[in-house]
Amino acid sequence: MKTRIAIIGAGLSGLTCAWYLKESEQYDITIFESSGRAGGKLQTELLNGFQFDRGFQVLLPAYPETKRILDYDKLQLQRFHKGSLIFKNHKQIPFYDPENGLSALVKTVLYGPGSLIDKFILLKLKYTLSHLSVEHIFQRSTKMSSLEYLRSLGFSERIIADFWIPFYQGVFLENTLETDSKMLQFTFKMFAEAGAALPKEGMEAIPKQLIAAIGSDRIRYHAKVLAYNATSVSTSEGKTEIFDKVVVAYNCSKEVKYHTVTNKYFEADKIPIHTKHVILNANKNRVINNVVFISHVAPNYALNGKQLISVSANGIHPDSEAFLADLTSLFGKEVATWKLVKSYLIQEALPIIDFQNKYTSAATDGIYYCGDHLIQASINGAMESGRRTAEEIIRVDVL
Repeated sequence: MKTRIAIIGAGLSGLTCAWYLKESEQYDITIFESSGRAGGKLQTELLNGFQFDRGFQVLLPAYPETKRILDYDKLQLQRFHKGSLIFKNHKQIPFYDPENGLSALVKTVLYGPGSLIDKFILLKLKYTLSHLSVEHIFQRSTKMSSLEYLRSLGFSERIIADFWIPFYQGVFLENTLETDSKMLQFTFKMFAEAGAALPKEGMEAIPKQLIAAIGSDRIRYHAKVLAYNATSVSTSEGKTEIFDKVVVAYNCSKEVKYHTVTNKYFEADKIPIHTKHVILNANKNRVINNVVFISHVAPNYALNGKQLISVSANGIHPDSEAFLADLTSLFGKEVATWKLVKSYLIQEALPIIDFQNKYTSAATDGIYYCGDHLIQASINGAMESGRRTAEEIIRVDVL
């Protein structure tokens, strides 16, 4: 007889937990999802020939957890060019990865941000991190902000202001780089190894692939959980069901705080620059973090003959005036022809993680827990927590 498992929440951690449990073939899994769709933060909406991800998100193909279980060929990854293109004071500053070719290397050395010493330190950092495992990075006990870490490496204030802060504002969704340096080391290692990419069908293609493996019949949509304990789940359907184990795969703690972000999509007849780099806004009084000509990177995002442009800023910005002013300062008068087609104001974009708290998948009440808010704020973190929770369930059952 199979062990009955209830998973509350069909976000990425819950789906990953279910994926690993299904692989063992000894579990009868039921996933309860209060909304009408699975995938949590990874959502893709189709509208008027456009494909909108809920917030600018990317997959880093070097993530160890995604490499474990995702089929990248089926996702048909559309890759960004490594590096960034920085806009500051009406100038374009190239900061390209040498892997983009000799021309990219020459442009970065001659015209890129910072001094030659900065570029040497950057290469040294890339080399050092390439020889560190992800486990080693996160097991370090030292606590230091990302900004303090960059300064400790000897980077000049110029390259910190022109590259590191604009780039990581968009990664961490906070403006002062207070995020623990472990996350900077981890993400920079991931970016350096394999860059960034988008699935052809949008970011929601990731959970959809997991659902296909798990079986969509295992998910109960619009099933809001009203109460639960280690062996039962009561839902808005008016039923209480008995299970052998219960996994809570969503943030049920009000103590966890989140960074917020605004993502706006604009439609244009053409784009001002044909680049597959993320464009960083390094102007002093900026609102916008970054701009991506997303349909140029991934043509499936606009199948109506138009161009789709993703623009992101930290915080909540209901109005578009500041966005348009920033965009005009970057690209000129042609921005007036761009049309706003979608806005996302995301209150709970990334959880703020205290790495001093040791991750555990089980509490004293007998309930299992998983989620990116417990381990690291990333797709990798969500999937790692789901895997580790599944492994703990299997381990206990074997004893």
